[in-house]
Amino acid sequence: MQTNIQLATNLDFWQKQYGLVGDEDIHPPNPDIDVDTVNLGALTFQQSVLDTSPVNTRAGAYVYLNAMIYDRPLLDDKRVMIYFGARYKGDVTALVVDLILAAFDTLANAMYRSEPIETLTLLRSFLVNKIPSLLLIYAPMLFEPMTVEYCISQAFSKIDPAAFPSFSQMFDSVGRNGMLSEARVEFLIACALHHLIPETSIETLLGEDPMQNLPTGGRYVKHLLVEQCTSNPARIEELAKELENMEGNAGEIAAALVDIMQSLCATKDTMTLKIVCNGLSRRPFTLDVLMLFTSIHDLLKPLCNMLDSWPMHEDQGEHQPVYDEFGSILLLVMLIQHRFDLQRYELGASSLDSFVMHYMAYSASAKSLEDVSEKENKLLGAWIRGLFNENEGINDELMAASSPSDFHMIIATLLDQSLRACQAGFLAMTTLKDGLEYLLEPFLLPSLVAGLNWFAQRLLETTEQSTSLDFIMPALTTLLKPRSISSDSSALHSAVLSIVAKSLDEALAYVHRRHPQRADIKPLTEILSRHGQKQRYKAAAVTEMETWSNTPGGGVQAALRHTVQSLILWDGVASVHVSPPRYTHRQIALSVLILGAKTVLDTLIDEIMVHVTHDGMLDTESALEVVSVMILAPQAQFPDPPVGGHKCQLSLGDALNAEMENILELSKNDHSRAVMVVRLHRRIESLTAPQSHEAENAAVMDDPMAGVMAHNPEGLPAEDIDDVLGQANEQAAAMDFMVGGSGDFMSLT
Repeated sequence: MQTNIQLATNLDFWQKQYGLVGDEDIHPPNPDIDVDTVNLGALTFQQSVLDTSPVNTRAGAYVYLNAMIYDRPLLDDKRVMIYFGARYKGDVTALVVDLILAAFDTLANAMYRSEPIETLTLLRSFLVNKIPSLLLIYAPMLFEPMTVEYCISQAFSKIDPAAFPSFSQMFDSVGRNGMLSEARVEFLIACALHHLIPETSIETLLGEDPMQNLPTGGRYVKHLLVEQCTSNPARIEELAKELENMEGNAGEIAAALVDIMQSLCATKDTMTLKIVCNGLSRRPFTLDVLMLFTSIHDLLKPLCNMLDSWPMHEDQGEHQPVYDEFGSILLLVMLIQHRFDLQRYELGASSLDSFVMHYMAYSASAKSLEDVSEKENKLLGAWIRGLFNENEGINDELMAASSPSDFHMIIATLLDQSLRACQAGFLAMTTLKDGLEYLLEPFLLPSLVAGLNWFAQRLLETTEQSTSLDFIMPALTTLLKPRSISSDSSALHSAVLSIVAKSLDEALAYVHRRHPQRADIKPLTEILSRHGQKQRYKAAAVTEMETWSNTPGGGVQAALRHTVQSLILWDGVASVHVSPPRYTHRQIALSVLILGAKTVLDTLIDEIMVHVTHDGMLDTESALEVVSVMILAPQAQFPDPPVGGHKCQLSLGDALNAEMENILELSKNDHSRAVMVVRLHRRIESLTAPQSHEAENAAVMDDPMAGVMAHNPEGLPAEDIDDVLGQANEQAAAMDFMVGGSGDFMSLT
């Protein structure tokens, strides 16, 4: 049994302030303190609650990693180090084993749950590209015989062999099991690439010939990649492609690309920046990989600032490249915003009045002619003549008269007025369609993000008697199903459709219900269906919601109980080859949104109470561990609110804090439950605000070279002594942070 030292100190302080103890050296009570405002009874009760030593379960690490990757990746290295550092308190061997094992468990779970291929690929990239970079932090703290190789062997002895068959068993596997058969060897090759294990150990750990070799290009280094791209911008496109590789180099590639983007924004080199943006926009999956190694803020803020302060040069020779470069950057920003469902304040725009914020709010809304300004009216007239008057066309003079930001803000009104002119007979349908095809040129194509979103709104405004569909549908078909399109435009067109597919598909479904006889709707929905799964939703899929809602005995709440029970029971048998229970953190998010944080918290505490014995103790500490991690795990649906803003939804952490404020009253009504609430709160605080361990830190700090040399296997080429010393200092500083850092409970929930 152990007591809480912090609570004991607090209680002693208040007792002295109130003169409740008879020590003659104690100062008299402070008259400025209102006794009624301090809940001495609550402090006394909390101090009376005894704790047992916390346990670290396989389920706890599994739930935490699932939460960090299940939708928008939330992989902040500092957050990971705080959590695992507080969890294992210096037992680095157990930390490394459980971290590796949790990554394999999370990947196996995705396969068993039939998650989309993109999700499986992201989790493989996390295992192969991210985990080795985290192990580099901990490797200097491991010493013979507890090396990284030993930790990997321990983890491999526990992973599910059905999910990760050996190469010889791969041909007997069907479906996705075969896809994961390479995960083990890819992970080992990445570890060898980072010098975490000798290359010769790969075959020993696998138990067979790996049938693969280390990448021919070796281990990448960020500053060298940046130099390559600086001297040869074409290398940027190659690196964007290589982000998808499972070789262990994605972290350095991501760091180099982000560094290049920030540098290009600072120097306003928009021509090269367009290459980077197009390379990423053509491959939306690479954005998921980037997010394993960087933050939304670092990625988007420079781009948004670039758009908000776009350089306009009076002596610009040609203006088409300006539109091309502006559109490429804007398209990438909108793609990231859509893919990760970002709120406007998360984009990193310079101010509420910035272009990016205005674009997000108003670009898809058409204005009436009475509401447009004189400047906008002139621009509309010029662009309508340029698009639909064959004697004028889109020329440099037209683009010089309006900035790219002005054009992107009037596109919805331009489309609205064009369709109205066609409907009124002032513009022939063939002329309308020919003019709209100009918008499929690469330098104008990004404007269709706003344009097609306007079409979605316009479709929802139609009625059964409306004749406007006869004009809307041909125009929309021209933009969604072009007669011809260049290869450059095709890739950007796909990126645009991935952003607008969901809203357009819903609008077309609405129209089809009202006009089932129309034959021009289905071909468009078929096109959109190929682009509609490009968003990493925070919410649960419809099939998941139906399954949880129809769970016998209580619907969503009963499904949550079953999930918690399966995780607790799994821990009892997790030391052997057992498949992880099916789990997704989306279930927690959905439960909170439907039932509310208070009800979900009560349900989780109920599952702890099931394991309370007659003497008030727990028959399995894993119940407390699993529920603690479910509450403290990061959740994308609870982003930090803007400065001065308010939370839209209470989190589970908020609900638990509220429960603690009423702990004295709860203790009078249900003493046993109040005890578990206190223990739960303590457990979460201990995992988010770790104590320092100077003694553990001292061993490595006295000889930082020992750790570096221990994890550099024999037979590998020696590194430059300055590099080794630099790495030693970095790793020692990282370890000092891990064991001595601090965190705020509420900031992590």
